[in-house]
Amino acid sequence: MRLRELLLSGACAAFGVMGCLGPNPLIDAGGPGDGDAGDGDSGDGDPGDGDPGDGDLDHGDPSDSDGDPGDCDNGILDGDETDVDCGGSCSGCEPGGACLVGGDCDSSVCDAEVCAAATCTDGVKNGDERNPDCGGSCRFCAHSEFVAQLDDFEGGHAAAPNVAMFQDGVFAVLYSSFGDGFRLRWFDEFAAPISTGIPVTDQVTQSDPYSARGVIATQDLDSHDVFAVINGLNAMSTSTDVFSIRRGPNTSASHLSIYQGPDTVFRADGVLDGNIATFVFEKDGEVWLRRHNYSLNIPLGTAIRANPDFALRPAKHATITQRNGVAVVAWFACDPMDPNDCDLELRSSDFGWIEDAPVKLNLAPQGYGYPEVAVGEDGRVALAWGGGVTHNRQAWAALLEPGLVLDGAPWLLQDSIPTFSLPTPDVIALEDGNFAFAWGDSPAQRVHIRRFSGPDLPLVTDVGDEAAWPASDSVAHVRMATAARLVSVVWSGSVDSVLEIQGQVLSY
Repeated sequence: MRLRELLLSGACAAFGVMGCLGPNPLIDAGGPGDGDAGDGDSGDGDPGDGDPGDGDLDHGDPSDSDGDPGDCDNGILDGDETDVDCGGSCSGCEPGGACLVGGDCDSSVCDAEVCAAATCTDGVKNGDERNPDCGGSCRFCAHSEFVAQLDDFEGGHAAAPNVAMFQDGVFAVLYSSFGDGFRLRWFDEFAAPISTGIPVTDQVTQSDPYSARGVIATQDLDSHDVFAVINGLNAMSTSTDVFSIRRGPNTSASHLSIYQGPDTVFRADGVLDGNIATFVFEKDGEVWLRRHNYSLNIPLGTAIRANPDFALRPAKHATITQRNGVAVVAWFACDPMDPNDCDLELRSSDFGWIEDAPVKLNLAPQGYGYPEVAVGEDGRVALAWGGGVTHNRQAWAALLEPGLVLDGAPWLLQDSIPTFSLPTPDVIALEDGNFAFAWGDSPAQRVHIRRFSGPDLPLVTDVGDEAAWPASDSVAHVRMATAARLVSVVWSGSVDSVLEIQGQVLSY
């Protein structure tokens, strides 16, 4: 006996004759057009059976329960439905409903004539997936192929990448070519190059291969210009200064001096929010913030200092993010006599500092460094940083509620990474409200990436790593950018003992 017959016979047994209001036209052995009077066939001439054209004025009424196909909301198993008001030519049945084929189910998965719930391993696109078994609440999709060499610098090593992404999926990679300065190269959303690697500037020399921190997309989709934030020296420098350099694949470099002596700048970063660029730089343990309006080409006020206790606990590794006019600055403050006694501090600013003093995370005293910060549309702030001692390095993360209130406790992205140098994890805010964290694991030859919806709450729970790329040798300095539900991930890796810029574009 077929499934529909079983369902109908069950209904008859439960409710008697009145429980069976008529045969299902697909189960009726006569079939369409067999001329059996009263079987519901079109054209059989049976008055009152609800056939089109037979004179029955109520044939379009769903309540007449005559078995017409298309009655998908009458609360009865009829037509070609596989379960009540679903399947067949009706909408798909929910998990647990009866089915014959995948198309009878809203998950597109029919298992033993029962609709199954969507999963991330069922081989079909269902649920909130972007592609079969990836995207949404499943792991990242591989939007592009993995690229083992994004740079085209053939003269030696390329390292210390940064990346910016535009709303049309184009992304630009900034990297150090060591003795030959910094270069930029642009790619389309599938990681195909749309420019050669071009020098950022010939007017500023790098202070070291890691002195270019920020590369910022202007969202000018005609020029694809970016801003590169570099601390280095120009013809007027007496010490290492800070510059913002605008450059496109077909646009010559223009320069803006952010800070010009007399003190040496050890680190700088920048972020763009509309026409307002905000820069942070660190000198002599002080963290300074400065804004600039690029549409009017004017500075907005003077530089303001973030950390008033810099003399007691000098700052290092300052970084910045910004959204909706509010900038969030993060840095490590350390005991000058004990480099293993550091804490992560933050402060936010609109037209001045919002908090009366820096907010401290009160971490256990330890050697930390290289924080990265992101802010979501809801105002939540995410942090990633490295810590630990030699041969027992760690990658850390934390979330804060709006107002820089710590949400839960910081958690380990990965414990015990046996390397000499501190990990340099990165974090970005995604359009779906989650945060993506990525970090290098050189001993395991891996670059890890994982999304979190809350403190130590991974979005995808059945995998520990959402990475789509293969193993990579000597991985370091992972950086990400996102736009239009795409994520570009880049890092430096070794190919035949030469450092190259590698990466891939993911979607979610």
